[in-house]
Amino acid sequence: MGMTCRALLGGKGVAIRGAAARRYAQAIFEIARDTNTLDKWLSDLKTLNRIFGNDNAVDTLDDPKLTGDNQRTIMAEHLPKGTVSDLAENMLKLLVQRDRLSLLPRIVQLFQEMYNKEKGIVIAHVTTAVPLDEAHKRSVAEQISRMAGGKQVELRLTEDPRILGGIITRIGDELIDASVASRLADLQERLS
Repeated sequence: MGMTCRALLGGKGVAIRGAAARRYAQAIFEIARDTNTLDKWLSDLKTLNRIFGNDNAVDTLDDPKLTGDNQRTIMAEHLPKGTVSDLAENMLKLLVQRDRLSLLPRIVQLFQEMYNKEKGIVIAHVTTAVPLDEAHKRSVAEQISRMAGGKQVELRLTEDPRILGGIITRIGDELIDASVASRLADLQERLS
């Protein structure tokens, strides 16, 4: 999508790019599932995103002054042969050729979501006042797994001393606030 077209589309450009990212992610996911290479594809996509999923790489490779040969040379310099599978490398070349490299981070995110659903993995965003040691991490993951019907849980941990103690957990759209700060706020509201 050229700059003029993006400017004309305004807000619609974001929706179109989002739909395009979903189509790429879905196609990649189907290939990965059909060839039993989901783990390899996830690893390859994360590698490609780490190298090419930033604004500098997109700006460089989307430069209209670059020829296809220049683009391939730049990609080869940053992605030595064998770093990712040939199919993943071809997908990268296709994104660059079609000026869609900016979709890569979203493609990876969507693929990860499909991967998690396929593998029965639940992502739990957990906030605590202090860092959790390994035993507490396992305990929290086990409790969340029971709540999620026995699914595998991947914790995304953050610390926020403002919650004072306890834990706040977000799984998808569900929020479980068992923080001390929340309980104190409830108590204060009831006493008012």
